[in-house]
Amino acid sequence: MLLIQFAIWKPLRPISRLRRGLAIWCALALLAGLLGCGGQPATQSPPPAKKGYFGTEPSHATYLPRSDSYCASAVTSNPWEPRPDNDQANHTVVSAQHGWSIENYWTRWRDKRAKVTGNFTGTTTEIIQWAACKWGIDEDTIRAAAVLESYWQMSTIGDVCGPEGEGSYGLLQIKNEDCSGSVIHGGYPHTTQSTALNVDWYGAHIRSCYDGDFYDGGDWLYHRQTVDQIASQSGWDTVFWTCIGAHFSGDWSPGQPYELRVRQILANRTWESSGF
Repeated sequence: MLLIQFAIWKPLRPISRLRRGLAIWCALALLAGLLGCGGQPATQSPPPAKKGYFGTEPSHATYLPRSDSYCASAVTSNPWEPRPDNDQANHTVVSAQHGWSIENYWTRWRDKRAKVTGNFTGTTTEIIQWAACKWGIDEDTIRAAAVLESYWQMSTIGDVCGPEGEGSYGLLQIKNEDCSGSVIHGGYPHTTQSTALNVDWYGAHIRSCYDGDFYDGGDWLYHRQTVDQIASQSGWDTVFWTCIGAHFSGDWSPGQPYELRVRQILANRTWESSGF
C-alpha cells in the first residue's frame, strides 16, 4: 500500500519542509503498521539485545564519515523487520547520480553530501544503525525521527502539492522540490527507491548541521553564531536537538514542538512497542 499524505502549501526555507496533519497521518500509519502492508506478515517480536551501539560523536569529529565498509561490518545483525513492504528498498543500492540540488554555497555540506552513497542493504533497523555509524548520529534518535516522519514506511510521500517530484519522500522525508517546482534537496526518485540512501542523506545533513557547516555569519541557520558559540552558552545537547528540529522547520528554534515529539518517541521507544 502506498501511504500518501497531503498538505497545504506555504513558502519554504532552504531546509524546511511542509508538514502533514499529524493525527490523521498517525492513524493511517498505525493502520499500515498493524497490517504489515505486505504479502508476508510483519515480524512483531522485539529486536534482539544490542551487541553494539552508535551514539552521537563530537561536533567537528575529523574521523567522520566512517567508511561504508567499516560500518557494514559493525552493524549488529538483526532480522527483525516490522515493515516487510520496505524489503525492496532495503535491498536496493542505486547509481551514484542522485540528482541532488546544487547547494554550492555551503561547501562543507556539499562535500559531506558527496559521500552519501546508500551503499548498504539489510533490515530497516540495520540500515539505520549503518547510517548512525557512518555519520556519528545517535541511532535511536534516527529511529525515533523515522517514526515521526514515516512510521518507518519507505513508501511515505509527504508535502504533496503538485506534480510528481514536488514532495518529501521515504523513511525520513527528504524534500525534493517545493510547490513551485524549485529544487530543495533533490534526490528524487532515488530517495524513494533506496532506504539506505534516504537514511544516509539524513545522517549527513544532521552531521553537517551539528558541525556548523551552514554558518555564514548571517541570520540563517544559526542566527549569526557559530555552533561552538551556541554550545558554550547552551550546551552541545541543545545544538544537536535543534538540528533535529531544523530538519522539520528549516530554522533555528530550540525546543520547537517537532523536536519535543521526537524526544518523546525516543523516551517511549515507540518502534519497540507492541503492534508497531
